[in-house]
Amino acid sequence: MMPLPHGGGIEEAARAWGCDVRDILDLSTGLHPAGAPAWLGDWMRRHALLAGYYPDIDGEPARSALAADFGVGPDCVLIASGAQAVIEIVFQAMGWKSVAVRVPCYSEPLRCARRSGCEVRGFESGEPPVADALWLTSPHNPDGASQPFPDGYSGVLDESYMPFAERRGIGLKAGVLRLGSLTKTFCIPGLRLGYVIADETVIRKLRAWLPPWPAPTMALHLLPDLLPEADGRDAQARAARQRLGELLGAHGWHVRASAASFVLAGACAAMPDFPAHRILVRAFPEWPQLAGCLRFGLPGDEAGWRRLEEALCP
Repeated sequence: MMPLPHGGGIEEAARAWGCDVRDILDLSTGLHPAGAPAWLGDWMRRHALLAGYYPDIDGEPARSALAADFGVGPDCVLIASGAQAVIEIVFQAMGWKSVAVRVPCYSEPLRCARRSGCEVRGFESGEPPVADALWLTSPHNPDGASQPFPDGYSGVLDESYMPFAERRGIGLKAGVLRLGSLTKTFCIPGLRLGYVIADETVIRKLRAWLPPWPAPTMALHLLPDLLPEADGRDAQARAARQRLGELLGAHGWHVRASAASFVLAGACAAMPDFPAHRILVRAFPEWPQLAGCLRFGLPGDEAGWRRLEEALCP
């Protein structure tokens, strides 16, 4: 198994395996299995002139569309060039000197916190250690476990893998910065679209650290047309996740319950030779606790499901 620091390293895998990227079944990410909307190409052609305009500095019309969908005021919404743009600056912007993070976890909050001089206080279970902020990802990455932000704490709720029906029910939470990705559900990572929902004072702090252009102009105008598809896409991911868990369990894997668009599972016997089948999955060499575990994204078609089952067979 080739260790990769992140999911989605498909071009690196193609070079290592001596194949074309089109020959790889990429299950290393949490992108929606259906891919981008079928109508996206036509939409982009019709709106190609948007590439010639600077983005609106307030992130419109995406900001107002998301605010209406989530039931909050537009001034409490910040549109960003992916959730990662906010992760890069949030520790400096908020002035946090320490952050409690449940581990094992994805590496970006840890990297950005340490780079800013913010002490990371990791914990695996129980009450979070005392810190300036709590970083909670729900569903958690990499195990997919859903967990509410505990009362009495402030910090970040990363809801990038949360179903939209659940996101709509949260509203504003005092002291909590809600961080989300809009590229995973709609499978448009190349368009870089994320958000923050928080009190207006928090939004102003973050904006002072971000570039003046919040996200690509085309992405800002695309979001209002994407949002009506969210619930249907969540239902598709839920059905595929159940199917994946059943498939892995039938082949002897220990499957952890997940509410995300991926499943974490441990091999109970010899590890299959996924590279031989040109299947890219996510391993976690940086976390010894997850030795023998892989994170599987959701296949997007029947050919992908058959290919995965063939790799799982002895």
